[in-house]
Amino acid sequence: MTGGQMAPTTLIGQKTSTCPYGRTPELHGYPLKITEMAALMEGTCYVTRQSVETVAAIRSTKKAIRKAFEASMAGKGSSLVEVVSTCNSGWKLSPVKANEWMKENLFKFYPKGDLKDTTEDK
Repeated sequence: MTGGQMAPTTLIGQKTSTCPYGRTPELHGYPLKITEMAALMEGTCYVTRQSVETVAAIRSTKKAIRKAFEASMAGKGSSLVEVVSTCNSGWKLSPVKANEWMKENLFKFYPKGDLKDTTEDK
C-alpha cells in the first residue's frame, strides 16, 4: 500500500485516505489482531509481534525472523512474525513523530513480544 489507505490493523478513530473521518466499527469493522489469531491455531510453533523503531527493536526483529525460519526448517511448525512499523507519509508525520505515535498508540493495542513459542518443545 502506498497511499495511506485503511488497513486491517488501522485503529478505531485513526484517519486514513480511505476513511478520512476515522475508522468506525459500524462502518469499517474492528481492527484485526492477526497475530493473536495465529497464536491460537494448531500447527503454529512461533508467533511474535516485533517492531523497527529503534536499533534494539530491529535487532530483536531480525532474531525473531531467524528463529521463525529455523523452526520451519526444523519441521517444528508454522511461524508468524508480525513487524509493526510506521507509515510516515500516510500519517503525515516526521519519522521521529511517527515513532512516538506508534509507541503511544499502536503498542497499546498491538503489544510487542512473543505470543506463542513452542520451538523448544519439539
